[in-house]
Amino acid sequence: YTRSMLECMVGYPLYEPEPFSELSVEYPRNGVNIGDVGFVAEDGTFDFLFNICPPQNSSINPSNLPAGFSLETTEHSKTRKMRPLLRKTHLAPPTGAILELPEGAIQAGPIDPGLFADLAKRHGVEWYEYTKTRRRGISNGSLYLVTSFTKCAQWGIALF
Repeated sequence: YTRSMLECMVGYPLYEPEPFSELSVEYPRNGVNIGDVGFVAEDGTFDFLFNICPPQNSSINPSNLPAGFSLETTEHSKTRKMRPLLRKTHLAPPTGAILELPEGAIQAGPIDPGLFADLAKRHGVEWYEYTKTRRRGISNGSLYLVTSFTKCAQWGIALF
């Protein structure tokens, strides 16, 4: 499923969208959001480590984050809601996946994605080192910074 959906170039599809966080009771209420840093666990959930966006991170971040783990101001982390996702078909035989969103979906993304990329370039290695302090054994290249999302209330998937 994941491999087939990645070919559509619309982000990383979570097989199990229920968020996981051992840190905060607040985090699961809103789920994965822009600015989250974490990795996709073997069961397909997103394992949240911290968030780089100042408006959200004070209530969900661990208290022991090193400096440089967030954007400087709330202005930098402003996002925009995009129009609802409409039905679209993408087929690439001989194999593929179908994602059906009966009620549509909402999308959001940063106003300036370059700020996110710049911060990741400057601190990505430190973020990876931080995962070791949290006893997460992740491989190189498996740490993600969420820069946009698509969320829905109902979905159905099929593989062929």
